[in-house]
Order: sequence, then structure tokens, then C-alpha cells
Amino acid sequence: MKKFLIISTTGMGDTLWGTPAIRAIKNKIPHSQIDLLIQRQWESLFNRNKNISHLFFYYPQWYRQLIILPNLLRFHYDHVFIFHANKDIRRILPLLRCNFIWSHQYPDAIPGILDNQIIRIDEPIHAILRRIEMLKKIQVPPYGTNMDIVIDQKNHQNALSYLKKNDIKPKEFIYLNVGGSLPHKQWPVEQFIALSKIILKNTSLSIVFGGGPDDIHRINLINNKIQQERIVFAKQRTLGENCALINNAKIIITPDSGPMHIGFALKVPTISLWPTIGLIKSTGTLGAIDPMNGPDYCGPLNIDNSLSCVLRGNFFNKSNIVSTSIYSNLNNTEDKLEPSHLEAISVDDVWKKTLKFL
Repeated sequence: MKKFLIISTTGMGDTLWGTPAIRAIKNKIPHSQIDLLIQRQWESLFNRNKNISHLFFYYPQWYRQLIILPNLLRFHYDHVFIFHANKDIRRILPLLRCNFIWSHQYPDAIPGILDNQIIRIDEPIHAILRRIEMLKKIQVPPYGTNMDIVIDQKNHQNALSYLKKNDIKPKEFIYLNVGGSLPHKQWPVEQFIALSKIILKNTSLSIVFGGGPDDIHRINLINNKIQQERIVFAKQRTLGENCALINNAKIIITPDSGPMHIGFALKVPTISLWPTIGLIKSTGTLGAIDPMNGPDYCGPLNIDNSLSCVLRGNFFNKSNIVSTSIYSNLNNTEDKLEPSHLEAISVDDVWKKTLKFL
């Protein structure tokens, strides 16, 4: 039996992007063992995935990495594929029992990776396709590009009960995700409030405000400023429960974030909001976001227009933005801040796109 270990120890989207490649391996080598090393917080996205044999949970701290090693060392892997990881994975790699380790990230991203272990992908392609491209090393062809999420019966029933408790029927509400992993990915609270008022005025749909554990403050801000019927604030729900809730939505409106990828995977009509301006760590100023982190390479892939709409714009107040530049991996140049980067995504822009899905 061929054995593969997939390492994907970063964000939710980074990890979900690996599911089409995992599916391709299982389709080509049906009796293979495919193990997945991920952050524990993403467990509910993968624990029902029949293509995965074992789930192992990763921690960046060295003393917690010692705990997971015995499980990883139970198997000798034919191939280890690093789909996405940070530098802290370097402590584990030399200890793995395997024939080959492959990465598409360069040595400056993961110290200890040798030049002959790097699968070089010179042309800019979508993150999902980068992972699929790695499979050429084992002669595995693509098997679709859609991401996989399986919702278990418990979370499915939980979502139905939650909606019933709040007098909402499935597919009769819009899910507004207020979260974002970084400040520049968080569409302003005032915009969400204005959009919700337009939805309530012009449709019979309800609204569910949701987000992750770090977004409760933003949800509470909205709750304090708008208290109307047909609005529900979904707080302190597990990731699996949120997946099931999003699966029952008529539309999800979300910044670039984990719930956006959930919407794509579950084929829920998704309006995704992409910032053009972000914080540049090296200078502490605001500037243009690298195109490699934009929707062309990290957004919807091969998703029908009836299920996806992308809006790009600035989430910040223009007065806070300085003219600067940012290095772009797309063309190895310094990209200047252009006037188009400063244009905001307005509430009217989002509402017009929403009407197309109603």
C-alpha cells in the first residue's frame, strides 16, 4: 500500500485548497493511505472526508510537537507533500520516516528543505493548482478543482434546529460574515449595518451575522447599533456548526476569509469582498496588496458565475493611506499604489451584486 503524508499547517483556506489534490491521489491510487497533518482547529472540516486515512494535529511549539511525533512515526511514508507550512515545521521534517519530501515553497520559507526537494512552479497559478501540480511527481492527474467539505448529521441537525428556534427557514436568509484574519480584510462594521438595512427593506429574507471566535467583538458592535426583527447574531458556534449554517444560506457575503472558502466548497452563492490595500509589515504603512494574494490566485476557481461574484476595493479611509509600493511575486517588481486601489467597495456595489443572486 502506498502511503502519503500531506502537511498543511497554516490557515483554513490554505488547508482546504489541498482537498482537490488529496481527492486526485485517492482516485488514481484508491487503496493508498493518505494522512493529513493540520491545525486542530480545522478538524471538523476533514474528519468526515473519506479520502483521508488519519488526521494528525499540529502545533508550532516545539514541546507540543514532541507529542505528535509518536503518531507520525508509526508509518513509513512513500512521499511527504508540504502543501503549506511555516518555518516551525523544520523541527519535524528530519525525523519523519519517508522516502521523499516535496515542497513548492522555497528554502527561505521552510529552512532545511533542499533544492532537489523543491517543485518549482515558475508561472503564477492558483493555489489549488499549485498543489495539484506537485502530484506530477507521482504521476497523479487532476481530478477536479472543487474543494471538499463533508457536514456530519449532528451539525446538520444543529443548524436546522438553530434556524427553527429563530423562526428562519433554510435558504431564506443571507449569511453576513463580519470576520477577517487581518484588519485590512475586515469590511467596516458601518457598511455591514447599512447593507443589512437595505436587505431587510427590500426583501423578505432574514440575516444571520456570523464569524469566528475572534469576531465576537465586531458582531457585538453591530448588535448594539441595529436591533431589528429578522436579524440573528450567531456567536460562539463551532466551526462545524457554522459550516452547516452557511450550507443553509441563500447567499453568503464575506470578505476574503475562511467562511468565503466554505461558501465556495459548499456551492453556496458567494459574494466575496477583496481588499486592494493592506498593511506592509516592513514599513508599517498601507499599500497595494500583492496580486498573488488576490482573487485571481486565492479566490474562486472554476466556479460558475451563478455561484460566485468578486468585488475588489479599499476597506480603509483614504486619508490613512500613504503612497507606497509593495514587492510583487507575480512579476518580481515593485507595484506602485494606483488610484484604482483607493476606490472603496460601497454598500451599493454589494447590494447590486446581491440582487443578481435573488
